[in-house]
This record gives sequence, structure tokens and C-alpha cells, in this order.
Amino acid sequence: MRQAFSLLELLLAIALSGVMAYTASFYLDIDSISKQNIKTQFQSHLNIITSVILQCKEYSNVFPIQNNGSLASATLLSTLECNTSTPYLLDGGKGSFIPPALENFTQYRATQNGSEFYFTTTTAINSTSDEVLIDLNTTYSQNQYELTHDASTAYLNFYLSR
Repeated sequence: MRQAFSLLELLLAIALSGVMAYTASFYLDIDSISKQNIKTQFQSHLNIITSVILQCKEYSNVFPIQNNGSLASATLLSTLECNTSTPYLLDGGKGSFIPPALENFTQYRATQNGSEFYFTTTTAINSTSDEVLIDLNTTYSQNQYELTHDASTAYLNFYLSR
């Protein structure tokens, strides 16, 4: 008799767990939480990169340059150097740190055209990452944040000087 009662208790516990899981999934939007997490992390990256680059500009009166002394041209941010009296790379030296790109984003690259300096990343369109970029488009001014799309890719240019 005791075994039958234990089996009944087990079936009841499984049924209640199923009802609780269904109820939780109904009220909890996992996609929304994931999107907000990516958005928070991405904004943090924008802030870190901006502060590192502007700190370099403050120290050297110019934006970071390539190792050979030429202006950045779709150059990985972590390979640029700050042209101070003792040049240092933006790969962790002198307290500078360029975070690695988030999952589903390409590595951050910098370009300087005259007085314009911006960094770029891309992601696939119609993805959660693309939705994050679209949401952030309303957060920043058009002079600072430029988001474009082609058939398969979303391109973000984040301007620090324009």
C-alpha cells in the first residue's frame, strides 16, 4: 500500500511542476530578457570604447592611429596605438581596454576620414542583435549613431567625431 501512495505523490509532484513551468513560461518572456541583456552589455561596450578612445585623444591630441603611423582605416580597435610620448597599444596597456565583441557581432574596427572618427561592428539582420541595434538607434543622436542595413547585414557606425 505504501508504494502506491508514493507513486501517487510522485505523479502529483510532476503534474504540479508542469503547471508551474507552463505558468512561468506564459508570464516570463525569455526573448525580452535576452534582448535587454544584450542591449545592456552592448551599451557598456560603447561606453568603454568611447572612454578609451577619448582618453587617448586627451593624452595625445589625436585619435588612435595604426602602428605604422597612418590613420585608422577599418582597423581592429585593439591594434591601434595611442600616440603619446611613449606610444601604447589599445590592447590593455596603460589601463586601456577594448572589450571583445559580443556574440553575433563582428570585432570592433575604427576608421578616420579627415575629422571623422568612428568605430564599426556588424550583425545579421532579423536577429535579436539587430533588434538591439534598432532599439539603440533612438537612444543616440543621428550625428553619433548610424545604423544601415543591406540584404543580410546590419552595419553600425558609432561616431566619436564628426
